Amino acid sequence: MLAGDLRSLNQVLGDPVEYTLEFENLVQPLNSWIGSEVQIVHTGVKRCVACGRKVNKLFQSGYCFPCVRSLAECDLCIVKPHECHFHLGTCRDEAWAQGHCMIPHYVYLAWSSGYKVGLTRKGRELKRWMDQGATLAMVIAEVPTRRIAGELEMEIAKHMADKTDWRKMLKEETAPDVPLLEVVKGVIDKLDPDFHQYLLHDRGEPQAIRYPRTPDFAVNLKSMNLDKSPVVTGVLRGIKGQYLLFDEGVLNVKKFAGYHVEVSNRVPVQA
Repeated sequence: MLAGDLRSLNQVLGDPVEYTLEFENLVQPLNSWIGSEVQIVHTGVKRCVACGRKVNKLFQSGYCFPCVRSLAECDLCIVKPHECHFHLGTCRDEAWAQGHCMIPHYVYLAWSSGYKVGLTRKGRELKRWMDQGATLAMVIAEVPTRRIAGELEMEIAKHMADKTDWRKMLKEETAPDVPLLEVVKGVIDKLDPDFHQYLLHDRGEPQAIRYPRTPDFAVNLKSMNLDKSPVVTGVLRGIKGQYLLFDEGVLNVKKFAGYHVEVSNRVPVQA
């Protein structure tokens, strides 16, 4: 049995993606558990992922209320980068911003629940795509700051989604009808010329990503909630994005970051 406070699933690009569940000094590979019965029990303890304070309620994927109010990584501009206010001198933590926001960012297009535009820090694009359950993705621009990345994202989002529908993402198994390179060309053709200076001319080929799952598994889109049902038991059929796909439903692990759990891999299902 494993025990610890949940964090986001970690991934390494492979064919398929290799997933691990990590508790402090323990790293548990998860791909080998697919096809086995897994039990996750929330013990009732919740701790802030930033300060470690034991609390009754967590927010924004694992933060206590005081941290949500004070930390730069919990500010609204993190989910709305175009509203960055660093240049106004009102950032919650300028040192944190220098290392996370005032650095090169990528703007990309990806196929998850359909084509979407997104952004991420340069060098983190693979993790971002795997977190979102993207099966095809490509960087199209590099910008010097997160705010400019957000402005470019908003410009492209006039003609394209900038959010992922998790239900469609988990069900999606087919390739897009329109090739990604064709979609990229269409986006660039509509782009305000002021942003052309950031476009990458050597973009390479689209990155394809495949996720682990049992053959012929139809996803049950019932969302599992550790607050309402602290014991999750079922056959693990696959993993995609931050979701564990069970025969009885799906669990968004990132949503319950900071929840103390006990996890066991039970008797394997017999063929």
